[in-house]
Amino acid sequence: MTDSRSAFGWSVLFLLLLIVFSIAVNDGAFRSFDSSIAHGLRATLPAVFPWVFGVICRTGNAEWTVPAGLFLVVFLLRRRTISRRQALFWTVWFVSGMLLEHVLKIRLLQPHPGPDVANDPLDHYLKPILADKTPGSYFSGHTFRAFWLALLLFNSCRWCRTGSLIWASLIWIGVIVLGWHWTTDTLGALLFVGTGGALFLGGGRSETSGPAEKPSSIRR
Repeated sequence: MTDSRSAFGWSVLFLLLLIVFSIAVNDGAFRSFDSSIAHGLRATLPAVFPWVFGVICRTGNAEWTVPAGLFLVVFLLRRRTISRRQALFWTVWFVSGMLLEHVLKIRLLQPHPGPDVANDPLDHYLKPILADKTPGSYFSGHTFRAFWLALLLFNSCRWCRTGSLIWASLIWIGVIVLGWHWTTDTLGALLFVGTGGALFLGGGRSETSGPAEKPSSIRR
């Protein structure tokens, strides 16, 4: 019960932060902050970094992460590594996140990074298969999908934890370096991951930890 209440409390906190942060993004409160980071990265990073991040970040494209995520959750469910409740929650939040991403990119006034910060040398050669150009840039679908997948692996595979978090973190940094997203786009995605992740991880702990068994009395 304590784990469930704590998880719910963290989830509410992340949700409130997401709402307040999204309102501030819509009001343009972080435009200069985003611009200074984007221009600073483009001016200071060695030329090899965009090539490396260009490859890594494309592994976070929807055409790869969506089928991979659905396959992985079914695979883990069949192996009974996660419960049906966890699998259902993870899938619903995964789909809900992609829908929310699309809605916010239409409704919120966060323009895409311009050509002055574009830094993707592979853009002329590798185009995404699933590309839906929206008016806005908030929040980052790449960051959300990468960390939501990493969270699933973190919860179900002890040996995958470090690798999955490194992969997701590289995508998080990479979409900023490449000029695909502003920094605030990625932070909004992380807050949404935190909102669902608190419930997902907290619910998993509650299911695995049952009530303590009472010691049986032994008659002599």
